[in-house]
Amino acid sequence: MSGTGVGTRFYYPDVLVACQLNPAADTFQDQPVVIVEVLSESTRRTDENKKREACLSLDSLRQYILVESGLIAAVVHRLAGGGFQRETYIGADAVIDFPEIGCQLALSEVFEKIEFPPADAIEEMD
Repeated sequence: MSGTGVGTRFYYPDVLVACQLNPAADTFQDQPVVIVEVLSESTRRTDENKKREACLSLDSLRQYILVESGLIAAVVHRLAGGGFQRETYIGADAVIDFPEIGCQLALSEVFEKIEFPPADAIEEMD
């Protein structure tokens, strides 16, 4: 993803879907339709603020997704009605629709091989 002119910022997302690709010689894509970021303690602030703000300003973007790393959950910022609407998906049964690219993603698939500590073990760590 990129911008042009003074103050250009480049962010490289964890996952990006682009339907209209840049030339093969480019090292970036500047027309993403879907961007996915996996949140961690070290990236959360940037992903939820500066990066989200920059991404939501892209004309091509339809969904900006923040996936939690410590629990089965995701927040989707979806373009609807002239602006981005926030949707929250929680639990293994949750499914995110991607109508722009004709597919769905079950959170159970995203977290398929991840084992979380039992809730009582998390409480003991606090």
